[in-house]
This record gives sequence, C-alpha cells and structure tokens, in this order.
Amino acid sequence: MQNKFPQKIDYPESLDILNNPYKNIDLYMRLCVSSASAYFETDPFTKYLFKKRFYLVENYLKRSAGGRFKKALDVGCGIGFFIPILTSLADKVTALDYTGDVLEYARFMTGKRNIKNVDFAQGDIKSLPFDDKSFDLIVCMSVLEHFQNLAGPIEELKRILAPGGFLVVGYPTETPLFRFLHKKASRIIPKRRKINKIFNEEKPGEEFAAPHLSDEKGITKALFDAGFSEKASKSINLLPPLFKLYTIKFLKNESF
Repeated sequence: MQNKFPQKIDYPESLDILNNPYKNIDLYMRLCVSSASAYFETDPFTKYLFKKRFYLVENYLKRSAGGRFKKALDVGCGIGFFIPILTSLADKVTALDYTGDVLEYARFMTGKRNIKNVDFAQGDIKSLPFDDKSFDLIVCMSVLEHFQNLAGPIEELKRILAPGGFLVVGYPTETPLFRFLHKKASRIIPKRRKINKIFNEEKPGEEFAAPHLSDEKGITKALFDAGFSEKASKSINLLPPLFKLYTIKFLKNESF
C-alpha cells in the first residue's frame, strides 16, 4: 500500500538540491517557499505538524462533507503533498501553483505514483485562470497569510467555487507565541539554520521571501466578509487550546 504522502523516491533526483543548495540557489529557494523543505528537511515535530494539517482536512471531508467531489482545486499545491489524498476524494483534481518548475515536481510525482485524475495549471490566486463556478471543492493551505490585501484573492476563490461548494482554508495564527516559537526553531534546528543562512546570504526578491502579511484574525474576518458560511473549524495546538498554532476553516458557498 502506498504512503498517503509522497516520498522522496517519488520525485526526480534533482530534488537532492535540498541537500546541496549551492548547486542551484534559485531552485532551492523556490522549493523552500513551496514547503518542500518543511516536509523533507526539518525535524520530526515540524513534519508531524505539516502532515497533520492534511489529515484533519481529509478526515473532515470524508466524514462530514460527503467524501466525494466532482472537481477539486488545490491552490498553492507546491510539489504536491496533498495531491494523492485529494485525488482519492474527487473525480478530477486541478493542481495550481505560481511557480512552473515547482509544478514540474508535482507532475513528476503523480506520474511516478500513476495518479491519472489530475491536471496542472500555473497561475496567480489574484487572477485565477478558471471559469466561474468551476469547482465544488477548493483547498487553499498556507497561502492567504502571504497577502496583505485579502479581498482580491478571496473573491477569486468565491468566483470559481460552485454554489454549495466547499472551501478549505488553512493558515498559521501569527500570534506572538507562534512568532516566538518560529523564531526559536529557526535558531535551534540545524536544517532551519541552514535555510535561514542561505536566505540571509542571498537576500532574495519578493517571489522568494514570501513573508507572512496577514494573521488569523484578519484572514478569518475577510473570509466571513466575503459571505462564506463556516461549517467547521479545526486547529493544531502545541499544548492546550490556549497555544493554537494553526487554523483550518471549512467553509461553504451558500450563494446561488
């Protein structure tokens, strides 16, 4: 039985750039921004949190949202960690990312795993290349926090979501505790120190820096302002609920 999540062997040998970043610094930074490093490089706890987001989404969609969709969209798919799960829930999946060479890794992985019901699109969430009401499920994980003006991206998500369709959005809390822990981890964990060292040396442009510009409160408000109806909310906590690190909203487009 295949692992739900892609493994390193599912990708081309060039993914080894994560261990040898100076072979191609630009590609390395693009892969880091696409969260490849968070999955393959960092400590077991980070990997656990990274994967738990997707298990929470899968469990909700299976148990509470009918478990089957016609057309699903993965916005900001990166190198495709959620694609194997998403393709098991939908008849057809489109995987979209802003960066073309990152999409090629996802394409290679789906070929290696013989996943047939997926296609790929390069595009910008601020101007999505799809017709109105195209999808009955949209998953958008760890994307919206990179935007200060949230109205445009969220309106685009609503435009292409069919009436009655589900939108799943995940984002970090960006609380002072979250920022403190993130900063500490970046200093303590060796592989995170390596990532920071390279980014500090290279001083990359905006396309690589991908700063977090919005917090949980702002994103949640913008989603409700757009008219989405909340069906459930899940969180990933470090300790008790007081220490919430990550939020996942399960929303529905109730407009017809």
